[in-house]
Amino acid sequence: MVWLRAARDNAGVRLHGAPPLPTRPAYGDELGRVLRLAQEGLYWQGDLEDLLVAIRDGGDLGDLSRAGGPIISRFEAMRVALRAIDHPELRSYVVALDEVFANHAMLLHCALDLLAVSWRSERLQEEQARLGGVGRQGERLAELTADLKRLVTGRDAG
Repeated sequence: MVWLRAARDNAGVRLHGAPPLPTRPAYGDELGRVLRLAQEGLYWQGDLEDLLVAIRDGGDLGDLSRAGGPIISRFEAMRVALRAIDHPELRSYVVALDEVFANHAMLLHCALDLLAVSWRSERLQEEQARLGGVGRQGERLAELTADLKRLVTGRDAG
């Protein structure tokens, strides 16, 4: 005996129940780590700008080097920490933060080098006098941090 299955159109059937909860992104833990690194970068950025002003004003090279060395090292350590984050959806943030942290570390390193040799010429002293802020990369870090915070809290970026 052959049983025939009845063809049913279930397209219009709706199941009753609570709407599904919004899902958290699969990269939740890594997103939190990226946000913490971005926020730490903002913290150190303030100290970096203070040092750049002190370098511009001709502060003591020994004192400024002792203050700047740990900041340079921390920016480089944060770059290493970023490399452990491999979620594809966070890749653009990781790359951007790596660029900003590399810029900040190099900027401070070069500024300290400039302070060490600026006495040699007026041209070097003019370059030293231009120091002060971190420029567009500082703004970029603030924007990245705000975007990451919106992702973590689930608020629309708009």
